[in-house]
Parts: sequence; structure tokens; C-alpha cells
Amino acid sequence: MNPPHAFARPDRTRALPPVGAPYSPQHTRYDEGALYRYRDGAHQLSLFWPAPSAAEIAGLATAAVEFALYSADAAAFLLYRVAGVCEWSDVAFNIHLVPEAERELPEEPTGERARFILTLVNADDGLVKARRLVSLDKVMTQAIRHVMREQLAQPFDRAAYDRAVIAAHGRYPDGDAMAAAAEFMEAALG
Repeated sequence: MNPPHAFARPDRTRALPPVGAPYSPQHTRYDEGALYRYRDGAHQLSLFWPAPSAAEIAGLATAAVEFALYSADAAAFLLYRVAGVCEWSDVAFNIHLVPEAERELPEEPTGERARFILTLVNADDGLVKARRLVSLDKVMTQAIRHVMREQLAQPFDRAAYDRAVIAAHGRYPDGDAMAAAAEFMEAALG
């Protein structure tokens, strides 16, 4: 068995709001959904769920997590599943949607695992209900890095991105179907 992976602590990491605190001081309510970004040397997936149950909060902190990656033209989709908490769900992304001043590309060298922070926010009051740090498999780490670098190398067309998202959701009626078509699927560690 391999020893647990120890993450170097980037010196540029901004403090994340603690569990129980507002996700953002500017907002107290959010639409239901998910936000994926790469920031401060870690992948971050924030889930905005209305009134998350005690079981969902506990599950996010301890249950097995899987990730998958599906690419479709100008859009890529990070798929995620938390055992006993949520079935396959997706969040579309393109590096060009991140403001240029905040844009950051993953830097993990080949053979390293990426840090991945999951945050559960109560969409009804904006409070952080759970947070968990896991690591991505080495293959998934490189796959996401590659997709982001390819996106950055291409000119961005918002209309083409929106069409790609609509087409993918039309092609795959649910997260299970999109996950089955994903190029990569891996269990997270931690």
C-alpha cells in the first residue's frame, strides 16, 4: 500500500471561509448549482444546495467521491458523484470564463496528484455547511490540466461554448449518461 499523499501548502493560498461562515460576505442566497474553478493551487468545486440535510452534510465529509471528465468542443465538463449523497452531476467549464486577472492553470508535474477542495453551501442562507480536501488520481490530474491548457490555447467564442453545453446536455439526458461517455473517470483519494 502506498503511503498517504502529503500536499505542499502553497504560500499563495487565500483563506477559505470556515464551515458555518458565509461563503461570501456579498451574498446570502445562491441559485442551486455548482461552481468549478482552479485557484490557489487547488481545484475547487462549490456545491450550492438548498437546505442540505444532515445526511448530505455528513456524506460530503466522509463518503467516497468520484470524478469524471468529458470534453465537447468549446466546453469541458467536470462530473462528480458522492456515494449516498448525489448521483453523477456535471459542471461545465472553460478557462476563458475565469477573469484574466484570476486565471490560473494547474501546475502539478506529471506523476503528482492534485488537491481538490469540495465545499457545500446552503443556497438558502449562503453559509458553508461542509468542506473536504481530497486528491485527484494522477491520470485525472493530468487530464484536467491538459484540457485547460488546450482551452487557453484556443480563441474563445462564448456562443460556441453555450452551444456546446446545450448540445451535450441534449445528447446526455442525465449525469449517468454523460459519465458513461467521459474520457476519464477516477475515484478521489481522501
